[in-house]
Amino acid sequence: MFTWVNFILTCIDFVPMILFSLVLFRQRLKPYWKQISLAALAGTIVTLFDSWPLLYVIIICVLLRVVWKFSVVPSLLIALSGYILSVIVSTAVLISCEMTEFISYADFGSDSKIANVTLMLILMAKCSVLYLIIKLRLGFTFLSNYTRIPFTPANVGFYLFIAVVIIGITNRHSYADNVLSALMPIQMLSMATVLFLCVMLGKELGFQR
Repeated sequence: MFTWVNFILTCIDFVPMILFSLVLFRQRLKPYWKQISLAALAGTIVTLFDSWPLLYVIIICVLLRVVWKFSVVPSLLIALSGYILSVIVSTAVLISCEMTEFISYADFGSDSKIANVTLMLILMAKCSVLYLIIKLRLGFTFLSNYTRIPFTPANVGFYLFIAVVIIGITNRHSYADNVLSALMPIQMLSMATVLFLCVMLGKELGFQR
């Protein structure tokens, strides 16, 4: 029973990742629920055969390309931003559970009940963050009219962010026993987070002119 519950929760977990990608860049959701649902279904099918996160990123990229007409680099940037935010929330929940001794991360892989409770807490946290982003109208608007991001010195941060996240995804099992690196090595996650904030808020923070 708990195996199926775990599978269902894992499938549902892909939906916030899609929504994070879209709401972070203030893309309209309401007219495109059918397309978003199809992308979620594709993620469910991927979960049946393979849980490699890069496939989830590709699904979001295809959605952005087909529906919102973004080109490849902006699509990757948006998809990986949603992925990173999803990982940050999940990691924060895991660390909180470990520090409060509410749930032991060491038992996560061996006890299906603990795994399911943890996944439910992660989903609740992601839904709460989504609600706050939408309610407070947070997010970035500078990509709204972008069709491409040229490879210039001014845009190197975008490409570096994309490279760091992809490397982090491919090396996500390097320190899987450490709660800090449960979903991505903490070094790569930290670098990606800093890069994301710098390139997205560079002008506001005075890093870019």
